[in-house]
Amino acid sequence: MNRTLPLLSTFLFVATGLLFAQQHPDNRPGFLIHPYLQYSTQTEISILWETTHPASTQVMYGPSQFNTGKAILSESVGNSQHQTMHEVTLTSLEAETNYFYRVLSVTEAGDTIQSDVIPFRTAVHKESAFAFTVFSDSQNNPEVWANVTHHAFEERPNFAVHAGDLVGLGYRKNEWIQEFFAPAKHFMKQIPIFSTLGNHEHDAAYYYQYMKNPDPEHYYTFSYGNADFFMIDTDQYQKPGTPLYLWLERALATSQATWKFVVQHHPPYSSEENDYGNTQYESSEQGDDEARLLVPLYEKYGVDMVFSGHLHMYERTWPILNGRVVEKNGVRYFILGGSGGGLEKAAPTRTWFTNKVRTLHHYAYIAINGNHLQYQAIDQYGSLFDQFELLAPRPKSPASALAPTTPAPSTPQRKFSQPLNVALSTAHGDDELFYTTDGSIPSRKSPRYSKPITIRETTHLQAIAFNKQGAGPVGSYRFEHMAALKPASVSNPKSGLRYIYYTGKLSDPKAPLSSQLQQTASGIIDSYDWNLLPRRANNWGAELTGYLSIPESGYYRFKGHAYQLFRFYLHDQLLIEENTREVGITGEVLLEKGLHPFRIEYHLPDRYDAYGSLELVHPSGLREPAEQWRFFIEQ
Repeated sequence: MNRTLPLLSTFLFVATGLLFAQQHPDNRPGFLIHPYLQYSTQTEISILWETTHPASTQVMYGPSQFNTGKAILSESVGNSQHQTMHEVTLTSLEAETNYFYRVLSVTEAGDTIQSDVIPFRTAVHKESAFAFTVFSDSQNNPEVWANVTHHAFEERPNFAVHAGDLVGLGYRKNEWIQEFFAPAKHFMKQIPIFSTLGNHEHDAAYYYQYMKNPDPEHYYTFSYGNADFFMIDTDQYQKPGTPLYLWLERALATSQATWKFVVQHHPPYSSEENDYGNTQYESSEQGDDEARLLVPLYEKYGVDMVFSGHLHMYERTWPILNGRVVEKNGVRYFILGGSGGGLEKAAPTRTWFTNKVRTLHHYAYIAINGNHLQYQAIDQYGSLFDQFELLAPRPKSPASALAPTTPAPSTPQRKFSQPLNVALSTAHGDDELFYTTDGSIPSRKSPRYSKPITIRETTHLQAIAFNKQGAGPVGSYRFEHMAALKPASVSNPKSGLRYIYYTGKLSDPKAPLSSQLQQTASGIIDSYDWNLLPRRANNWGAELTGYLSIPESGYYRFKGHAYQLFRFYLHDQLLIEENTREVGITGEVLLEKGLHPFRIEYHLPDRYDAYGSLELVHPSGLREPAEQWRFFIEQ
């Protein structure tokens, strides 16, 4: 992903008046965000930084050497293009080796912006000992976040993981600069943080600009030493059959690591006081019920620990297996949401799974040497308040001893106009697959899968896999045949968008804005820019209407997101609706070249200075935010 152009990020939110708020008082060039490390492996590491003025990009680096009297920076990589966001990936490094680096940027006017010489270490060999720290919910508390990262750095971990809610509002640039990066610059310049999204990131463009993770970023895995880490965004849908569930099932099944750790934002188990039911006067769900849908995967595939946040407290469970606590072979769950957010407390009575619970700001420190794991929980002042050790990981079943994973299609496409070839696979190539296309449950008596299935009409495809251990779960997928939507006939098109502006509180998220709000303005704007509306601070909504220019016929995907309410209609068909999820929603459609009528409804409920984002994914895979679309109205 190109992080030098924020408008090309997956999602876009605008926070006005903040872009250059952190420049030097006299407007001298400098670092807006000091250099920091991302996504470290045995052979690669990425270095990112942001400057107040457009400048060139250069990293000088070299391995540590004996008796030199100074760091030898013999290698250099970069480019002369002037930009404010800088990213350089160093490659062909040696594993488990100390290096030094310095970044250098030069503005068009010749001003030099340069860092100190900074050390870092590449990822260790598989058999080597290592240590890492766990953070979550650093949001809106730079003082605590500074304390936590200061004491964590004193442990000299190899890396850190962060379970989300890095900032309070992900579309506010100043929160990233002042509240996340500035307090932790001493830590992040030397130690990489692997992160996942929380609900407070709001899928905003700044997360994807600043945090470098493998695509699709909502879920990815990395290895370190003898451990595998599975990073998942639990604002995504997690039910069986969803893209996240299918990916996680396969990733866990194929992992042969000694230790397996999951990092996610929402906790499957929690004794918190009131997030899942107010325990002062009613029952609690005792955790996120959708996150618990993933628990069978953790138990089946040998996950040792699940780290989460979301709740600003500390909690460690007993080992859990099959819905009860056990003495051994269970999964341990942790709530580590103590890196800055306002503190919360546990319910007034103890839950069945709780081992240790506290209300305080904190982080976790884990050290691993082969089969030996040491765990510590440390508060923001450096005091130890919880610890244990394990002399062996949970038992890991070999692939040959596991039933198959869910058969999954090779393509995410579910709508088509031309015949669609669908390949099916499981985590292991030796599994036998059987399928049906009439909606019936597949079995060994069904057609056996041997090559991609050609689908020509609307089809409910179901598939199951077998191996020596038995049958796996049934995968169920609907493929919808549809004709491409034809363009509208617009006699006298003119560039622009029509808007209707509303004020008032939203009483029914499902009802049209016009039925519950007061219309206070209307007019025409030149482009998809919410700042062009006569908006106020809160409790306002808007409708945008016009025609979108589609440059070529084909299969398109739209992705939309807003803080609260966002609806996108195409040809009067509701393609996207998002009002509670805090994540981008995707809609598929086939379009012919030309102008297509659309309508957007958006509402902002409170003080947050947020706007709706919309993105178009072309048949080529090119992502184009609405700010770059060609819009027309009929004169």
